[in-house]
Amino acid sequence: MTAVTDKAPVTDNQVPRADEPAADALVRGWLRRQVAALCMNLLIAVVVAAALWLRRSSGGTEFDGDLALALFAVWCLAFLPGWLYVRFLGQRAGALWDEYVLSLHRLGWDHPGFLPEPPVTSQFHEEWKNDGGPAYRKHLNLYRQKFDAYYGRAVADSSHTRGTPLRIETLFPVFLVTTTLAVCWVVLLLDPVFVQEPRTAWDMMAFGFLGAYSFIFQMLIRRFFQSDLRPSAYAHAMVRIITVLILVAAVHQVMAGTGPRIQAVVAFVIGFFPLVGMQALQRTAAAALRAVVPSGTPAYPLNQIDGLGIWYESRLLEEGIEDMQSLATANLVDVILHTRVPVGRLVDWVDQAHLYLHLDRIDRGWLDRTLHGDKADAGPAGHLSDGSVKATSRAGTKTRTTLRQLGIRKATDLLKAFPADRMAPDVAWGPTQPWYDHLHQVEQQGLNLSQLRTMVQVLSQEASLAAVWNWQHRGVRTRP
Repeated sequence: MTAVTDKAPVTDNQVPRADEPAADALVRGWLRRQVAALCMNLLIAVVVAAALWLRRSSGGTEFDGDLALALFAVWCLAFLPGWLYVRFLGQRAGALWDEYVLSLHRLGWDHPGFLPEPPVTSQFHEEWKNDGGPAYRKHLNLYRQKFDAYYGRAVADSSHTRGTPLRIETLFPVFLVTTTLAVCWVVLLLDPVFVQEPRTAWDMMAFGFLGAYSFIFQMLIRRFFQSDLRPSAYAHAMVRIITVLILVAAVHQVMAGTGPRIQAVVAFVIGFFPLVGMQALQRTAAAALRAVVPSGTPAYPLNQIDGLGIWYESRLLEEGIEDMQSLATANLVDVILHTRVPVGRLVDWVDQAHLYLHLDRIDRGWLDRTLHGDKADAGPAGHLSDGSVKATSRAGTKTRTTLRQLGIRKATDLLKAFPADRMAPDVAWGPTQPWYDHLHQVEQQGLNLSQLRTMVQVLSQEASLAAVWNWQHRGVRTRP
């Protein structure tokens, strides 16, 4: 299957049929987007009409300015998240194919000839041609099939294609979230007493919904500008709302003796970070059930990796990557396609994960510091980790901090600083060798040389680091 075709570029998210002019495809794509927006408006209108009818039948106040403002706010807050997806469909997405192909070649994921054809103006095209790439043009290509399954065939066929085809049947998650948001905002804004005097469990669930909405809206905005907005994002948003409401209802039972305002703040935080609510419930249950309740926090969580914040962590969780081990062993091709994380940043995260997985885990916050003490005295004098860790910190914290002070923060950094041929088991170290002085100084800083030698030998044979090395060596080259 060819990666580049001779089809004329189209200017809309719909690829015209052979008997359909490009102008007709442009109009057809615009009409479908308008129909999707109209459907969302109708769903919101039905929810609002039902709420007004119930309000009037129960003897509520007549229509006034405050009610009109509340209804307008309901429409804005419920319509905007779904509108982001409809607007996203009109963006240009053709460049995704070229970026994807170049990333495959730079990672050296397969023989050059077996990969899709890179752009003629790239440094990898001659390599692809010499490896017999033209002979495989007419054959099915696995990497092209993966791309087409996720983005659609039209995106790869033309670098000028805009967005992806809009199919109403794929918009069910968007419509479901729009309806759910409309119902929730109608309930909250038509009777906003819970903001001033939160008392009942329903009030706490309302604050939990506010936290969940804050996270969802920011998440959709970020994915909109990163060209990563898909219907799956709305399915994840729906799951988050349901999970938060259930967690808040359970945590409310635990905090029955706490002030209502504190409970409201806690509910909002749980809406933004559902893991906080789950951890609180686990610790409460562990006090009664002892060791029966398993820990929900992995030993090597993703948030310990540099540059991987809550937004990217949430995105990786959607793809089934829950900890460093899952990240280090993930299929980079699928992660690149599905997450739209910059490839260089993703490679750096994988590089870090490989190093940290070979160290003891570090202190994970207040609980670990409490279990291991909180003394102010540091380790042996003269270590690089002085002032950054305590004498009671875990071994992984000390080793990781010492390596960071030496400028080593990922696996390839360690292999560059300590080449595998110098750290081989059959290489003797003695005072007469220049390399001995370097190792002696490192040992004085608190690193165990036997541990260091073993880690270097293991990481030097790690097959998963091949793509990381390729990415570093096949990128921008130094010019004289």
